[in-house]
Amino acid sequence: MEMRGRTVLRTIRLGAWDPSLLRGILLALFFLAGALVGHLYAGACGVEAQEALERYLVDYCAVYDAGGVAVSAFSCAAIYFGYVLLAFLLGFSSAGAALIPALTGVFGFFSMYTVSCFVRCFGRQGAVLAMGALLVRLLFTLPCFLALAGEAWPLSIDLLLLSFGKGRRSAPVLYGKRYFFIFLLCAVILAVGVCCELLFTPRLLRLAMGMVLQ
Repeated sequence: MEMRGRTVLRTIRLGAWDPSLLRGILLALFFLAGALVGHLYAGACGVEAQEALERYLVDYCAVYDAGGVAVSAFSCAAIYFGYVLLAFLLGFSSAGAALIPALTGVFGFFSMYTVSCFVRCFGRQGAVLAMGALLVRLLFTLPCFLALAGEAWPLSIDLLLLSFGKGRRSAPVLYGKRYFFIFLLCAVILAVGVCCELLFTPRLLRLAMGMVLQ
C-alpha cells in the first residue's frame, strides 16, 4: 500500500507539471547564454576598438548631459516593440522553432553587450550608467518578450512537426484567443513603457551621469 501510494503521488506530480514552465526556463537560459556571449565579446574587442568605443560613450554622455540628445517616440517604439513583434510573427512560421530561441539569445547578447561596454569604459560606475540607460526598457520589454515567446514557440514547433507529418494526427495548428490576447496585453504594456522611457530614462541617465562624471 505504501509503495502504491508513492507511485500515485509521483504520477500526480508528473501530471501537474506545466510545460510552459519548462519553456520559460529554457528561454531564460537562452537569454542568459546570449548575455554571456555578449559579455565575452565586449571583452574580446581589440585595443583600438575599445578606445574608439570609449571615446564614443564619453562624447555621447557629454552631449546627452548637455541636452543635445532627444530620442524620438518612433525610434523608441521601434526599440520597444521590435523583439516582441518578431516573436509574435515567428509564432506563425515553422522557422520560429529555431529562430525564437535564437532571437532570445540575441536579445540577451545586445543587452549585456551594452552593459559591458559601459563598465569597460567607466569601470564599476559604468553599471550605474547602464542602469540609467536600460533599466526602464528592460523592465517592460523583457517580461513581455519572454511571455509572448513562451506562447509562440510551441506553436512554431507544432507547425514544424506538422510540415513533417508528425503533428497530432496532422491536425491544423490552432491559434486561440489567448495568443492574441497576450499580444494585445503586451502591446498595451509596451506602449506604457514607451511613455515611461521618454519621461523617466533621460532623468535617470542624467542622474547617473551626475554620480559618475562629476
